[in-house]
Amino acid sequence: MTDTFQAYAGRPAAVGGRALDLVNAPMIRHWCEAMGDANAAYTGPAQVAPPAMLQSWTMAGLGGVGGVGDGRSAEYGDLLGALDAAGFTSVVATDCEQEYLRPLRPGQRVLYDSEIESVSAEKSTALGVGRFVTTRTDLRAYDEAAGEKAEEAVPVATHRFRILKFRPAEAPAPVRPSSEGERALRPRPVVNRDNAGFWDGVAEGELRFQRCTDCATPRLPWLPGCNACGSAAWTAEAASGAGTVYSYVVVHHPLPAAFREQGPYAVALVELEEGVRTVSNILGLPAAEVRIGLPVRLDFQCYDEELTLPVFRPATADDLPPLRVPVTRTLIVAGAIASRDYQDVHHDVELAHAKGAPDIFMNILTSNGLVGRYVTDWAGPGARLTGISVRLGVPAYPGDELTFTGRVVERDGPRRTVAVTGRTRRGAHATATVRLTTGEAQS
Repeated sequence: MTDTFQAYAGRPAAVGGRALDLVNAPMIRHWCEAMGDANAAYTGPAQVAPPAMLQSWTMAGLGGVGGVGDGRSAEYGDLLGALDAAGFTSVVATDCEQEYLRPLRPGQRVLYDSEIESVSAEKSTALGVGRFVTTRTDLRAYDEAAGEKAEEAVPVATHRFRILKFRPAEAPAPVRPSSEGERALRPRPVVNRDNAGFWDGVAEGELRFQRCTDCATPRLPWLPGCNACGSAAWTAEAASGAGTVYSYVVVHHPLPAAFREQGPYAVALVELEEGVRTVSNILGLPAAEVRIGLPVRLDFQCYDEELTLPVFRPATADDLPPLRVPVTRTLIVAGAIASRDYQDVHHDVELAHAKGAPDIFMNILTSNGLVGRYVTDWAGPGARLTGISVRLGVPAYPGDELTFTGRVVERDGPRRTVAVTGRTRRGAHATATVRLTTGEAQS
């Protein structure tokens, strides 16, 4: 039997799209302010637009569908309407893949055409049963401010975008202790008044230790008093996350049920650069390769809906320093406005509730922008992004904190590929691959 929805594949999603505005400095400034991006390449006489801002130039804005410059095809409107009629009334973006061929500069006009690349069969997801709709957009630009014509437009980027149209699922049942035949859960930490501050830090993406107010001695694990001078006065500090393996053991047999899928695992005593030690797992390499003196860097591993633990992974010169971004309502709304995304779930709490979300949540354009900011903060204004691919995981809600970590996974002359993960206490929010060329000006 022919799938009516999948028959839309190959049809146009937008024809003759024309950006509402020329690429301009005010919109670039608003974007950078929302993202906290201070890259010098996005200001001054040689100004270029942030590459991750690409989709903003094609958004219909608050006027919505049918506004000036909206190239949405009748076929795409029919598809979305048919999905709504079938009960798939909620929508969330899941993936974004962008390839940047040349930078956009103030004064240019963006043109675009899109195609419905695919419509999936029904899928069961954590949000509910739905269908993934993937579109591919080709973007061109010409310098209208300099008198160029539309027929002189040159390719500037390609953009693949995937959304999930779904029926909201009922609220998930709470996590229950495992029983025979169910997935075994890891042991839960014992939290008391003496160590609660440590676990509060873990929930916020920090590994916190205590420092004596009187003698400045650091200590970990947490204790009610200083083991050097006996003082009961102390302050909490967040460790940088850099350390080395001081000692370790490899657990082979018998493995607890919750660890069996992992196989032999390393339990290490890690000495942090602040002078304290902590016990944790070493992930990211076979347990047999763990050694004393191994440089490691802090990470956080989400094991289930209720348990996230600090862990360590091998540190190399290819590791990017972590970036912590508090997820505030201001950031969520400012990012949506700066990217001209007026989906109600990104600014209206009541409508977000009506569509099955517990609160407003960050849009994918903001997630993409923060990933771009994270990598260019590290690479510097002379680097040029050539592509970003982002896949979203758990939503980012007000009160969360996003911690970005990254590693260079490929080098080819001046070209780099960086793997990036942005995590909240619930797990991975964004998993991304960023491609860039280093050591050259934007051109």
